[in-house]
Amino acid sequence: MNLTCLKSGIWQAELRVPTDLRLVIGRTRFAKSMGTRDKREAIVKAAPLLEQWQSEIDLAKSDPQAFMANQILRKARQEFHVKPLDSGRSDDHLAWLENLPPSKALLYEAIEWGSDTPLPAYMDAFVQSHYTKPGTQSEARRYILEATIFIPTLAALTRINAQRWLTNEESKDPSSRRALKTMQKAIGCLSEYISWLQYRNLVYQSLINPFRDLHYPKMLTRSKQYKPLSYDEICLFRSAAVGKGDELLVAFLDIARFTGMRLSEIGVLNTKSIELVGGIACFRVKSDAKTVASANRLIPISKKLKSLVDLERLDMKEHRNAYGKRMTEAQERQLGKRLTKLCLMD
Repeated sequence: MNLTCLKSGIWQAELRVPTDLRLVIGRTRFAKSMGTRDKREAIVKAAPLLEQWQSEIDLAKSDPQAFMANQILRKARQEFHVKPLDSGRSDDHLAWLENLPPSKALLYEAIEWGSDTPLPAYMDAFVQSHYTKPGTQSEARRYILEATIFIPTLAALTRINAQRWLTNEESKDPSSRRALKTMQKAIGCLSEYISWLQYRNLVYQSLINPFRDLHYPKMLTRSKQYKPLSYDEICLFRSAAVGKGDELLVAFLDIARFTGMRLSEIGVLNTKSIELVGGIACFRVKSDAKTVASANRLIPISKKLKSLVDLERLDMKEHRNAYGKRMTEAQERQLGKRLTKLCLMD
């Protein structure tokens, strides 16, 4: 019998480890209280536990390396406080899902997670430790969540499933299909995620990273060569913005055409962004710009721009009330669409 009655009257399940396997398993026996004085109830509770212990003993006997890999994996996941889905604490495993807007959460309703670990289970820990810029963090989360549709769990991390993601992108309408560079960036992010999981022992070290050396479909859009607007075209767009009373767009156009700054860089300008360098007024670009080369750079302010923009009262955050404290990628696109509409009108 593998049940022992303790002095308190509580039954305890036990299973002794064979002597020759104790160094591999790291213990002499398995034991756990059943939390009941009812023997019949204890037998029912102990049955699956004894079966699990016996399977671990069998694995340690047939493949010690695989057993040790399982132990490392289990310990690492416990340290991250992510509970298995069948433990009655599914909220730990699916916290990322509960934080999604209802419209996006619907995409994952049909997925049967079983007892496997969802791909985004460690997403937030990875993003926080791997990226510093809010925009890059948001982008990384988006890529991981999108990949989850095709690779729902860590057990489904295969090259075939990773390739399905690319193939699905190829099947989209050309107008909504992503560019090659965008998908390369997304795949690179997922590859970093898997490498991070391996570094943290959250997946097996023997796992072959499925996001490396993938085949990129030829149908993905290649980079386009854009022609710069002529001076007359820029003036035309500015006149159209003035005619529509869109002061925000006018301000962005003026600063952009005289400095070459990105929309997100212009969107955080204020009087503190202006510095005097050798008697010349310059814009200081934000420290978390898109690239390292762009961050903290100085851009001289021309006399013409000074005549168009009131630098003493400059505050693009206040000027663009609807955009809040920081311009996100979506807000940049929205502003870009307003410029596109002007192009179509004129």
